[in-house]
Amino acid sequence: MDPKTAHPEDIAKMLRKPSGPFAKQFAELMHKGNIFLIDLTYETMDLKKDESILEIGFASGRSFEILFSNMNDIKATGIDYSEEMVSQAREINQDAVNSGKLNLYHGSSDNLPFGDNSFDKVYCNNVIYFWDDPSRHLKEVHRVLKPGGLFYTGIRTKETMLLMPTAQYGFTLYEEDDWVKILEQNGFRFILTNKKADPPIEVEGHVFKMVSLCIAAEKA
Repeated sequence: MDPKTAHPEDIAKMLRKPSGPFAKQFAELMHKGNIFLIDLTYETMDLKKDESILEIGFASGRSFEILFSNMNDIKATGIDYSEEMVSQAREINQDAVNSGKLNLYHGSSDNLPFGDNSFDKVYCNNVIYFWDDPSRHLKEVHRVLKPGGLFYTGIRTKETMLLMPTAQYGFTLYEEDDWVKILEQNGFRFILTNKKADPPIEVEGHVFKMVSLCIAAEKA
């Protein structure tokens, strides 16, 4: 499935779970479109030396390249729903994996393969759109966070996501207040939201002006 000719519904399925011969191509496009949001999330996280962090839904894994370029003395873990993405991320981050700085897992965030109180911080970017039952995932995030640990949700605003033709196919979209309410219903205390307008994104001749949010919440 070529991204240049695929129907928006098929593209939406690939965004949920990249697979098949075009998985790597989609993953690279996703990373390119998400760099601003990734940077915003890391900025909001204010990472500290020796913290243990978990990324949910890392796709190509290039986000870890950005992470280690900014903060080398950190213990990172990632989990992704797509086997192809785990394989690709291991190739891209081979040195970090071999050194033990990065551990990558295949699995779902509603059944995390980690012990209670494992991480200082957990984060995800453009992932919650695909959580059919957010409470199941948030219960697991809450469980694996240390007491007082922080969860960071990177998303685009509902208003701007609706400009994307793929968003009508299997996406659940949120404005800030919508997501904060769900967080508070699932054992988190809202801390802050970092909000910035993205640089314009051009897709197939169309220019999209997105607005990114990183919503921070503490394990209550």
